[in-house]
Amino acid sequence: MSVTEDHIVCSEGNSLKKLKEQKMTPERLRTFTGFENISDKEAQQTIDSLEQLCEAIYKHVITNST
Repeated sequence: MSVTEDHIVCSEGNSLKKLKEQKMTPERLRTFTGFENISDKEAQQTIDSLEQLCEAIYKHVITNST
């Protein structure tokens, strides 16, 4: 896998365009179905959990991609 400024190229030769990173906020999270009425504290806890999950998945993919 190789990473350029705007693409990720997998070992199979597939090229994926990187999406523009946008930080999740409680306000943005509330725009998703099922999260409309959560408190700021609940929203931040959800965001923190999602970030930890994404980091674990990313590390798994990176270490197991070869």
